[in-house]
Amino acid sequence: MAPPAGRIKLDRKALREPDEFQTLTRQVGKWAEANRTTVVAVVAAALALAAVAAGVNWYRASQSASAAVRFQAAYDDFQASRWAEAADGFAGLARDYPRTPYGRLASLYEGHALSRKPDPAAAATAYGEFLSGSPPTDYLRQEALVGLARAREATGDAAGARDAYEQAAVLDGPFRSDARLSLARLYEAAGQPDKAKELYLAVLKESPTGFARTVLEAKIPADVATAGGESR
Repeated sequence: MAPPAGRIKLDRKALREPDEFQTLTRQVGKWAEANRTTVVAVVAAALALAAVAAGVNWYRASQSASAAVRFQAAYDDFQASRWAEAADGFAGLARDYPRTPYGRLASLYEGHALSRKPDPAAAATAYGEFLSGSPPTDYLRQEALVGLARAREATGDAAGARDAYEQAAVLDGPFRSDARLSLARLYEAAGQPDKAKELYLAVLKESPTGFARTVLEAKIPADVATAGGESR
């Protein structure tokens, strides 16, 4: 059993002496008094930095709000099939608010509007600008790649279209089947039926419906299509 702890005895002299906290506080106070100019400068700098941070946050919020209003206006034109006006609106938004989320998304929708105008060459440029800005998600990247591929097709750039479709086809997203079907069509046009059939079967395994299944049933012999469907 451990021996009981001994009692600590404090005499009156020890009680009258200041503790470490009091001593440190006094030392700091004396230093601050002797270095008043330095203390004032440090406090002023801290307040200035806080003001700058608050100003930056306000500016960013203001920019984002303005960009959202501009995006909605351009999107209203897009929904109303005013393709030229929509394209101009999205282009201006991307130019004036490039650091905001809506400003970065604007190039994608500019490409969509220009594709429908139609101005495929300009659309391809817009899609390329969006892709160069590192899209925040794979599905937006895939959407832009499919748009780029279609724009390149429309300008007669089959090789460029095939490259964009190939990039879109390997991404997991809502445009994957469309990219594969379009890529298969280009392979057929280029005299590569085996590559086309491979893609058709890959799409078939994903249980497509509607137009996609109709295309597959027309492209793949019945026995091959049945085998592909059973293997999923």
